[in-house]
Amino acid sequence: MNPENIYPTLNEYSCVSHYNFMEEALQPYNLPEKIYIVDATLREGEQASISGFRLEDKIQIARMLDELGIPYIQVGYPGLSESENKMIQQIASLGLRAKVGGICLVYLPEWREQIERAIDSGVEWVSVAYGLSPVRLGHMVKVSLKEAFYRCLKAIEYAAKKNLLISFGAVDTTRTSLEVLIDLYRKAESSGAAMVHIADTTGSIGPTGMRYLVSQIRKFVNVPIRVHCHNDLGLAMANTIACIEAGASFVDATVNGLGERAGNAPLDEVAAVLVYIYGYDLGINLKKMRPLSQKVSELSRIPLSSTKPLVGESAFTHTLGAHQWGVRKGWFVYESVRAEAVGNQRKLPLGRLTHHLLIKDKLQELGFWKLEDATVQRITEKVRNLAEKEARFITEEELVVIARKETS
Repeated sequence: MNPENIYPTLNEYSCVSHYNFMEEALQPYNLPEKIYIVDATLREGEQASISGFRLEDKIQIARMLDELGIPYIQVGYPGLSESENKMIQQIASLGLRAKVGGICLVYLPEWREQIERAIDSGVEWVSVAYGLSPVRLGHMVKVSLKEAFYRCLKAIEYAAKKNLLISFGAVDTTRTSLEVLIDLYRKAESSGAAMVHIADTTGSIGPTGMRYLVSQIRKFVNVPIRVHCHNDLGLAMANTIACIEAGASFVDATVNGLGERAGNAPLDEVAAVLVYIYGYDLGINLKKMRPLSQKVSELSRIPLSSTKPLVGESAFTHTLGAHQWGVRKGWFVYESVRAEAVGNQRKLPLGRLTHHLLIKDKLQELGFWKLEDATVQRITEKVRNLAEKEARFITEEELVVIARKETS
């Protein structure tokens, strides 16, 4: 049977809602023709609490990101220290297909050294960052807006003359006035910035505000817009998608959503949504996503939630009898994205809610053939009662023991 006879969007790996692709639904938005993911796991992800990667860890993660097909990787702060610079040098010299980048904090007095160290490290692109919100200028760096503008533009011009690809951003963008942003981003473009980025540094904006902000800036700049969303209010993913709907074409993400405080937009979710909900060809091998998530969880020593979408241990676990029945008829009955699409596995555990038909099939797999329906029902009740009593799932070994007792 032709899959489209079942549902119009059904294909080998996904079966998402047809409403995603209706012209009327997409009409209000300004989706870019192409999207590029910038992975910041080695920079922002390392800033997660209790995290910290050794050089060999970073090299392993960088290689896995490259194998995944990530086009841009941000690896650290070249001007931070000698050891940081050497780490970046080693990753930049790996010969990855991904473009390796760093971040230059040009609000520091030694801003020229920041850029020179970036060049020494061998990165292909740099984020030039300076906080321009009233909070940053008045309470942190304590300089005037005029002085900050001058420093930003000088730094961009200096980096551009050194042939660096520059992504310029006003840190704490979402708490900076639109007039200031438009004025600075236009001047940044004229000074040599190849893109401008919007950083929701404190996770303080919602999708409606983010969509508005990106759409307004897009009216005044001709270079691509890049976005970096934090998850303080649980909106990093939603805000990232809102940015894309408004026309942003470069989006930051981190493996497992690692980052300062509550983290950032999760790489796996961003990539899967862009591929399956918006239909973008990212050139990313999503089947390698779960092994990458597991490795980063191991190296960062930050556990991966079992209920984490897509890559969590329970992300494709079906426990209700009706769900187990449906998914055995076709994975797409209860999955919008197939488990295998992201390197995960479907699980149908035996528990309090398990259907007797699944028990029957499991028993046949284990060598118990031609059981009467009444016997299967008794075994099913035993399984359910044990699962309820001990508040856990039942193993196949335990099922065999129960079945032997009921058939002896």
